[in-house]
Amino acid sequence: MDFGFLVTNLRYLLDGLWVTIALAASSFVGCLILGTGLALLRLSPWWWLRWPIGLYIDVVRMVPLIMVIFWFFFLVPILIGRPVDAFVAGLAGLVAFHSTYIAEVIRAGIQAVPQGLVEASRCSGMSYRHCNWHVVLPIAIRYMLPALVNRFVALFMGTSLVYVIGVTEFFRAATNVNMKAFKPYEVYIFVALVYFVFCYSLSQVGAWLERRLALSGTR
Repeated sequence: MDFGFLVTNLRYLLDGLWVTIALAASSFVGCLILGTGLALLRLSPWWWLRWPIGLYIDVVRMVPLIMVIFWFFFLVPILIGRPVDAFVAGLAGLVAFHSTYIAEVIRAGIQAVPQGLVEASRCSGMSYRHCNWHVVLPIAIRYMLPALVNRFVALFMGTSLVYVIGVTEFFRAATNVNMKAFKPYEVYIFVALVYFVFCYSLSQVGAWLERRLALSGTR
């Protein structure tokens, strides 16, 4: 196998990798914001908030990610009457899809908080909103961190799907290189190694956090 052509195209591939990292990072921030809101609404004491949010989460989780991306790229422009940038559509699709999974992670973390702390906070006069933001969420974060890292790994891999709408991220950049060099084995072995290094490193961070939090919980 000849990997020399990868050196020639390394700058182009690194530009695509940077787009992937930027897309994953910005999507994850959006997922945390939206996912937190969804989780709090699903845990709301008011059924008319819980049911629609629960239905939304269940529906989105039951469709493929690529379909959600297509909705934002093809359907949203029809609804608003103007085209949507491919990067923005891909970002919105990733946020809409993965925020539903992160919402469940956050909901599980919140429910793991001892109920006695919640009741004590409410009895002290704190409102439902203040109790969640100042008492429940800070404690729940320790339960969420390992699972959130794992969700980021899934999100990072999911960014490869935005190539179908024209975003030149890492996978599409590698595909473009392959179309010029006609060396699919070398190109996709390189792609697999890069994804493996990133995802394995992130998964090790998640495992370390889990061990660290378990150790601190025993003290």
